[in-house]
Amino acid sequence: MSTRSIRTKSRWFNRAKARDPEVLASVAAFNAWRLGLNTIKRMRSAHFEIEASPQYFAFLAEYLVFLIQIADRFAFSRLALPQRRAFTVAMVKSLADQIAENRARLLGDDYDAVRRDFIDLYNTRADDYAALPFDDKLGPDYAFMRYCSQALREVAAPEDRTWIADQLMSYEAPDAIATLRRVLDSAVSTAGAISAANDQEPTEPGPLPEMPGVDAPVGDPIPPE
Repeated sequence: MSTRSIRTKSRWFNRAKARDPEVLASVAAFNAWRLGLNTIKRMRSAHFEIEASPQYFAFLAEYLVFLIQIADRFAFSRLALPQRRAFTVAMVKSLADQIAENRARLLGDDYDAVRRDFIDLYNTRADDYAALPFDDKLGPDYAFMRYCSQALREVAAPEDRTWIADQLMSYEAPDAIATLRRVLDSAVSTAGAISAANDQEPTEPGPLPEMPGVDAPVGDPIPPE
């Protein structure tokens, strides 16, 4: 399967504001959202059954958690630890807002409940991802991506579960990892060298079904507010 490029956002006109980790997080969240929707679109084109239903959003939520973990690990080598935490918390909350807004609008679900559920899902998965190796140059190892594929299996159609791991590891994850690395590199550079030594302590939505160690993830659970 050939790879397809998608539009990414990594530059701003206001360089001073771009120094804020929260602004970097908004860029990462924008791109993660686009990557998530594009992945589902490609998987549907490959005849995976991802219905225009709660299953669609359950699948998307699991994949977004995976992408947040990727972005968080890349942030580790590019941001000081306090900035990294602010970045990851803001990215989680931004995507929680996005998925809650779309589920509320398209499925009639309760916005606050969906938002809380997404943050709870992230906190639960983060504990497991924290134990899995990740290399800044090579990206996540087999176990890291295998964990994501197992989570996606739980929400996939029964007939698709055998093929989820291969689709993720061979096609979807490599594209997403490369995109997020490029976005973080470009965003941090544009922001004026926000990165610091790691030992320093202190979108658009659309209708279903095609909506356009020390290096472990931040340890504390992310609060809903």
